[in-house]
This record gives sequence, C-alpha cells and structure tokens, in this order.
Amino acid sequence: MHKSRVKTWAHLSLLAANIIYGVNYVIAKAVMPDQIKPLALVAVRSISAASLFWITSLFLPKEKVSRKDLLFLLFCSLFGVVTNQVLFLVGLNYTSPVNSSIIVSTNPIFAFILAALILRENITFLKGIGLSIGLTGVLLLILENGTPDISSRTFLGDLATLINTISWAFYTVIIKRMLEKYHPVTVMKWTFFFGMFITISIGYPQWSRTEWSAITFNGWLGIGFVVLFATYVGYLLIAFGLRRLSPTIVSTYTYLNPVIAAYLATIMGQDRIDLHMILAAVLIFTGVFVVSWQKKAPPA
Repeated sequence: MHKSRVKTWAHLSLLAANIIYGVNYVIAKAVMPDQIKPLALVAVRSISAASLFWITSLFLPKEKVSRKDLLFLLFCSLFGVVTNQVLFLVGLNYTSPVNSSIIVSTNPIFAFILAALILRENITFLKGIGLSIGLTGVLLLILENGTPDISSRTFLGDLATLINTISWAFYTVIIKRMLEKYHPVTVMKWTFFFGMFITISIGYPQWSRTEWSAITFNGWLGIGFVVLFATYVGYLLIAFGLRRLSPTIVSTYTYLNPVIAAYLATIMGQDRIDLHMILAAVLIFTGVFVVSWQKKAPPA
C-alpha cells in the first residue's frame, strides 16, 4: 500500500478512536456507580478485551514474541492497561465527563515531554511556553473551588484523571517500538493478558459485591459499549495509528474528546459548561497547539 495512503488510514483510525472515546465519557459515567462500580467495570473491561484480542489473533498468522519483548510488554501493560483502566474509570466516577475529558486533552503535552526524555526530541523555548500555558489550564480546572480539599470527590477524580493522562502518554511513547516490530493485535493480546491479572485482583472486591441480575438492559448496553468499542476497537485503532505516526501526533487527536463529551453530557444532563471550564479548556488547547505546532521547513 502506498505510504501516503497508509498514513491516511492511520489518521482515520485515530479520528475514529477519539470519537469513540469522546462518547465513552458519557456512557461510562451513566453506568457508574449505580449499575456497576468502577473497579468491577475495570475487571470486566480487561477480561473481555483480552479475550477478544486472543480470539482475533487466531485468525491471523501466528507471530512469536521473544521473551525479552514479553517482559517489556508486561511493563507496558502496567501503564497502558492497569493504570489507564483503573484511574480513568475511578476518576470519571468522581468527577464530571467534561472535567475528565478536558484534563485528558493535556495528553499531547505530556507525550511531548516524555518523547523528549525518551526519544531525545528537542524542547524549544516555544514548546516550553506551550507546556506552561497548558499546565496552567489543568491547575485552573482542578483548583476551581480554591484551595483543594483532598476529601473532595471532584478533586480526587480530577487528580486521578491527570495521573492517568501522564501514564497513558508514557505508554504511547514506549509501546511504539513494539508496534513497529509486531502486529498490533499481537501487541494488544499480550498487553491485556498481563494487565488482566492485575486488574482482576484490584477489581475483585467490587466484582464480588455486584448484583449482576440487577443491571438493566440499558446498563448492559453501556457496559458492552465500554468493552467492545472503547476498549477493544479503541485500543486497536490507537495501535494502528501509533504504528505509523509519532506519539505526539497521535496524542493531538484527544482535542476531540472534550468537544464530544461536553456536547453529549450537556444533552443528557450529566454536566453543565460554565465560564471556568471554558477558560481552562482554552488554556489547555492553546498550550497543546503551541507544543504540537511545528514550523514548516523552507523548500529546497
């Protein structure tokens, strides 16, 4: 396939993945905690996704992964599956869909910092300014009620989401080497296989207390969306994008998340958009744009 066409498909996969993630904020928030507790959903999500990736791998050519790479994929799963799954759903359970999506949109900032540290990319003065602007927006959102109260559910949710965002940025940087070496399904099946055992142990207490028969039909539809689309399809699309594009470019697609999440959350009455959120979002988007912007080289 022509290189430009491959990149086009990579961009389209990232676009589709982030549309799914934008919708997921509202759907996951709707099923938690009344239908299912966040840690129980984490366990369901990881078990189901691992099973789907392994089933998918049966229809693809068998690919052997070296022992060294398996250990590295175990390390990747701690950030891309365990930390991401747990802190995203726990954070979303305590904060609003809009807050969560705005904080996650700082992903390009952290991806750039980590890419600079790990991949030795240069940090220019302009990008440093962008980092400062974006982080100011995050702090404004978290500290919107003044001095943070560690007992506040919203503050804890925002903080968990921020840590999750940093973890996901680190994951997108370190997993790229594996995606360039192996098929995305191979990488995902092992990453979720390792992460599944940890998330099961974390989610078991809530899992064991869940009244599965009390979950409504709409609740199961929501859980199904989180598992099938926001996990299996979403992770696979991101993996295809990361295989062809840089982590910084991949992360810029998170711009879509707050727009979709805010629109749907407002319609469904889960949240409301106020001036504080708008100002924080403007600062974050400005910072991300400055970090991601690159001056085109003059023609030869």
